[in-house]
Amino acid sequence: MSRQIELADAALEVTVGGTLAPGVPILCAAHPAAAFGESAVGLLQETAGTSVVCVNPRGLGSSSPAPPERTYTLDDMVDDIEGVRRRLGVDRWVFWGISGGGWLGQIYARKYPDALAGLILESICPCFRERLADPDCLLSPYHAPWRAALEERGLIAPDSHAAVGDPNATEWIDVEGVGAVFRRRNGPALLVSPMPVSAEMHRTLPALWTVDARGWLREIRTPTLVICGNSDPIVPLAHARAVHEAIPGSDLMIVEGGGHSPVMARRPDVIEAVQSFVRERAR
Repeated sequence: MSRQIELADAALEVTVGGTLAPGVPILCAAHPAAAFGESAVGLLQETAGTSVVCVNPRGLGSSSPAPPERTYTLDDMVDDIEGVRRRLGVDRWVFWGISGGGWLGQIYARKYPDALAGLILESICPCFRERLADPDCLLSPYHAPWRAALEERGLIAPDSHAAVGDPNATEWIDVEGVGAVFRRRNGPALLVSPMPVSAEMHRTLPALWTVDARGWLREIRTPTLVICGNSDPIVPLAHARAVHEAIPGSDLMIVEGGGHSPVMARRPDVIEAVQSFVRERAR
């Protein structure tokens, strides 16, 4: 059931599945550029076997628009999600960050460790631009199927991913035979999407481009389960493994033959691992 949760300066769309009661493990999920509704709640309930709360950050679903006067950062999104937890009166919950939501999870565990009983990070890396510099990543401009076409158009530069630069001095262009390309303004390509890109992702990509948790992931002390598919074309296994190796005591589940976001396949091995992890966090 969807409802609006009022914060000090915004209303966030929250979809709840199950009972929010003491003693019931609660799972929270959110994504920085995709709205989660009834279908997402149903999938996560089925997988986790417990109550689920999906929070849509500002500008997604029927949540309040993102503030026009400034960039709405991932830190701001985490602050809003934490505000929802407090308004719902939830003691602690397990946060499940799927794909881009995994960066929200990493930031959440760093900023509000006492709010989390556990953390699930699925199909995620510690640094977006480092992954985009990897030719094995489907979204990389150096990926073999895109590189030649981008070189012909002068859109490849060897050091384009070495520094963040000004994330607002970026733009999207369409390149025939490649797809949508996110690049520095009038400069080299930073990301390639052969799939259609939503308006929300267009708006959020500059914030995602700045994500780099490599310097502080080792500070996280929240019990963590890292899930990744060994056939994920978007997050090559080495990048998900780097998250696991950086977070002390984390568990790593490599899904054999799994692609991006293995939860979507409703695999029994993923369901068993997640339910076991959630049960442990409820003790």
